Amino acid sequence: MQYHVAKNGEKTGPFEKEEVNRRLVAGELSGSDLGWHEGLTEWEPLAKLLPPQAPPIPTAGTPVFGSISTPAQMSPQSAQTSGMAIASMICGILGLLLWLPCIPAIILGMMKAAALMMILWLPCIPAIILGHLGLSAIKKSAGALKGGGMAVAGLVMGYLMIAAIPLIAIHAALAVPAFNQVQSQGNQMKAISNARQIVLGMKQYAADHDGKYPPTLEPLFEEQILTDRKLLEIPGSLNDPDQGWEYLGAGHTDSDPGNLIILTSRKPDRTKKKIIAHNDGSVTAERESVKP
Repeated sequence: MQYHVAKNGEKTGPFEKEEVNRRLVAGELSGSDLGWHEGLTEWEPLAKLLPPQAPPIPTAGTPVFGSISTPAQMSPQSAQTSGMAIASMICGILGLLLWLPCIPAIILGMMKAAALMMILWLPCIPAIILGHLGLSAIKKSAGALKGGGMAVAGLVMGYLMIAAIPLIAIHAALAVPAFNQVQSQGNQMKAISNARQIVLGMKQYAADHDGKYPPTLEPLFEEQILTDRKLLEIPGSLNDPDQGWEYLGAGHTDSDPGNLIILTSRKPDRTKKKIIAHNDGSVTAERESVKP
């Protein structure tokens, strides 16, 4: 029986069965190449048309010089690992390594840092593409290629990154506003505490100066009533040179009306509130519309 062979879309033949087997052994043909002979309705892989024959069992006294196997007889140890499967797994691992810094960025509410993590998409795409191509090549190789586990690992990691990155972005979008709100409230409470200590210093100064407040805040430090100049800072606005305290106590006494504003922040904070201290010692955060 004679066989026609199709390799890479090019048909050749007819060949005798022995010639086809010889070409398979020599590597000129592979088990995935197609073959046809009279009586077939369609072309079929050579591995199916010419299944490997079991090697003859040597009889006693017969020297065994070795045997030659066809591609279909190749053991897993002799099969080559698919390069695409290896590349898919490497890209998947790279994506996971790039994903790790994203966790603290989200926890700390670092929106800009989390946005930079969008580069995580880059290794995911080749990991998925190469994984599918590798699995397809391994399946068609009839045992000549191995590495299916690597390709599957690359696919899993690639799809994991594809699914995780949108979740990360959503989580960051929800977490950042809440974090900013908590941070603003913390800065506000610290500023109120600083204002109270300044007002207490003013009260102490007035007690030693016939009830009169100092002309500026500087005498409070000169007379060692206050020692920590960080009280003059407003947390959250340290990078704003125009921010700070506006002192309104000059010319007033501690016996003036309690609702008299004696200290206020120059500018509102992120919540559009100013820190306002009154003569009765109360300190509040009020909307910008409130003016001294």
